[in-house]
Amino acid sequence: METQGQGRRVGNARGQGERLRQEILDAATRILEETGRENALSLRGVAREVGIAAPSIYLHFKDKTELVWTVLADAYRALAAEMAAAGKAAAAGGADPWEQMCATVTAYRRFAVDKPRRYRLMFSLEYEPEDRTGTDHPLGTVGLAWAEAVETYLAAVAPEHRAEAQILGLHLWTAVHGQLVLWRSLPHPQAGSEERLVEMERSLLSRLLPQPADGD
Repeated sequence: METQGQGRRVGNARGQGERLRQEILDAATRILEETGRENALSLRGVAREVGIAAPSIYLHFKDKTELVWTVLADAYRALAAEMAAAGKAAAAGGADPWEQMCATVTAYRRFAVDKPRRYRLMFSLEYEPEDRTGTDHPLGTVGLAWAEAVETYLAAVAPEHRAEAQILGLHLWTAVHGQLVLWRSLPHPQAGSEERLVEMERSLLSRLLPQPADGD
């Protein structure tokens, strides 16, 4: 049971531990999105926002590092899932491989544009993870989504290039991310319109990915 007192929440009933864990994650995410710095996050601050005693956090996360990594991992998984879902939905709707790839890129862009603080947190957070030697960074989830989307495209359009799916996915991801960063910093609204961003995405896709042969 949580310690009760003025300003404290009543202890969670049996079976509600997962909900409290999510509330802790949500609070940590809000703090990190607002500050962009790991050192601005403290377990006491998270506990105050949730309305629990700070030691209660240790029932769900062993330390602040694990909490930060979980926040990031959840965000990367959400982005990867949206990308995969967009490609599959396009395929189910009868879209050709090019349109499926465009749908995947659109999902990535929409995530970045609709959730600017979350996207900034995922790729600009100032933090130094501890004791993570040999541990795969959760960012790899997004890299895998890019590689799988490109491999699906290549399998249909240029199967002889399937072995290049991972590196082409990385190149495409790097380019799209770079365009998003530049788009955010453009000095006037017209140059920074999302329509311009879409044009640049299509240009990138046509330059980085093999195109179907005539008649395909």
